[in-house]
Amino acid sequence: MPPARPARHAWPETSVVPRIPRRPGRHPPFLAHWWQPGVYGSVPAVALWILARLPAGLLASLAGTPAAATWLNHAGDTVFVTGWAASALLLWLTRRRPAPTHPAMPATPPSPPSGPSTRRHPAA
Repeated sequence: MPPARPARHAWPETSVVPRIPRRPGRHPPFLAHWWQPGVYGSVPAVALWILARLPAGLLASLAGTPAAATWLNHAGDTVFVTGWAASALLLWLTRRRPAPTHPAMPATPPSPPSGPSTRRHPAA
């Protein structure tokens, strides 16, 4: 009888990379890609602008309205501006702010004035 084989795992524990904890103050990786909404908004905008430049007869037969070129051009402008406005907003919201500067604390706390108090107490 052959010796029993150990159970086979698809991913042995030694091949799993441990999750590295993030250092405080680090941003998630997506925030480094502030340009993505603008770029991904530009691609459909360019496609809409190209469609708006199709011959008028073909465009009217596809869209069913003679004003389709104007609508497609406007839609391309809107998508383009919205994508880059989202990029600007993402860049603004994820900006790195400098650490707040605190005024230098004195080495010794101020000592109370020595001598009698000139303040009068109402109960006196």
